[in-house]
Amino acid sequence: MSTDQRTHEIDRVLNAISPVLSAEIDRIIDEKCAELELQAQTRLQNALRETEENIRRQAEVERRSAVEQVVEETRDTVRRQVSEELEAQFARTLDVTTRTLTSNHETAFEQARAEWAAERERIQQQLEQWRSFAEAQKQLSDANSQGEILMRWLKLAEPFGSSVAVYTAKPDGLGLWKSRGTAVFPEVISHQTTDPDSFFRPIVVRGKTVAAVSAVAPYHGDALDFLANTMERAIETFGLKLRSAMQGTPAPEPVRIR
Repeated sequence: MSTDQRTHEIDRVLNAISPVLSAEIDRIIDEKCAELELQAQTRLQNALRETEENIRRQAEVERRSAVEQVVEETRDTVRRQVSEELEAQFARTLDVTTRTLTSNHETAFEQARAEWAAERERIQQQLEQWRSFAEAQKQLSDANSQGEILMRWLKLAEPFGSSVAVYTAKPDGLGLWKSRGTAVFPEVISHQTTDPDSFFRPIVVRGKTVAAVSAVAPYHGDALDFLANTMERAIETFGLKLRSAMQGTPAPEPVRIR
């Protein structure tokens, strides 16, 4: 077979199978296109899902970050507000407590100072009283007459009674000798005078009432009673001195009241 014949035969075969081959090629192309399109759609869908997932994750991260930031900012704000409120409340409480303690301290100090002043005055009065008691025996014993004894006694008794008086023995009772203070004392009283609101003490020497002392309230009965005892001893000692002087014998030592 010649070359031309062979070529002619090939062309004839090709022309015979061309429609089938063309259809097969079209089918293969269609299938490949469909496959490629399906793959493209699949990749696109996967890409879309991946993109959506990434976007969702990013959004979640951003949302959480935003929420955490808001929570942190809110926490900081609340913490700051609470701290400021607590500081203000503490400052107010501290101020009130300081004022209260200062007031209480000042009150306690004033009370203590008043109590100390009262106690100091009481001690001073006691010192004056004991000083008067210590001086009373010597002053009354050193008097040169009974009248001087009575006068000195009045002066010594003044701090212990608002009004004091000395009576001397009279034939009809006790007559007012002298008084100190604002009270008005009766001119004559009985030896048995009794008054629950006043002080009365007869001065008895060797069993005989020679005088009496009296005071109206307010008065210190114990102090006046001590001074009355002292005056009794002084008058008795003075009488012994006079008797000794008249008889020319040494005078006895004064009796000291302890």
